[in-house]
This record gives sequence, C-alpha cells and structure tokens, in this order.
Amino acid sequence: MPTSGPELQSVQQNRDEIRIHTKEEAAEILRVKVSWLERRAAARQIPFTMLGGAYRFTDAHLAEIVRLNEQGALSSPATPAAGRRPRRRAVQPATNTSGFVPLRPRPTARKAS
Repeated sequence: MPTSGPELQSVQQNRDEIRIHTKEEAAEILRVKVSWLERRAAARQIPFTMLGGAYRFTDAHLAEIVRLNEQGALSSPATPAAGRRPRRRAVQPATNTSGFVPLRPRPTARKAS
C-alpha cells in the first residue's frame, strides 16, 4: 500500500468513487426483498461481488440489475385476454315452440391409468 505521493492520492480517490453496498442496503435501494437478491445472485442472474464470503453490490451493479429487469413498452395496447385460451361458449339450448328442451350428453370422465 502506498504511504505517500500521487499513488496514495489515486488510491484514496478510487476508494471514494467505489461504493460497496451489503445485500440489505442494496435491497433497500432497489426496493426488493433481500431473499430476491440472494436467489438471483446465487443463480448468477445478477451482477455482484463476493467479498469475505458475502454478496456485495456496487452502484454499477445496481444500475445493471435495474437495466436487466427493464420491461419495454408494448407496441399495441395489451388486451386482458392476451396469452390466454379463449373461453368455451356455453351451449345454448335449442328452443322449441313446444317448450321441450332436448337433453345433451355429459362429457365422459377420463379414467386414471
């Protein structure tokens, strides 16, 4: 470790520029649960630094986490039924002038194999 001169000033400037957050601090900044950060870091889905056996996050890591989880706007407005199967229409009973409604068979139940 430099004890004086320009090297010491460079080290001190770098130390001031790099902010390292614990997982609790990072979770508070990102407004997520600590367990979410831990799971994502353990799965290597988000950037982090491992110091002393603990997850640490720099400001650059936090910015990258936000960038990785951004959702783009849709080009057209989303409909509530998007991605779902259409509902099956209810079978309308046939109308007879005599008031008689024909019966329809029940669906067969599948047997467990």
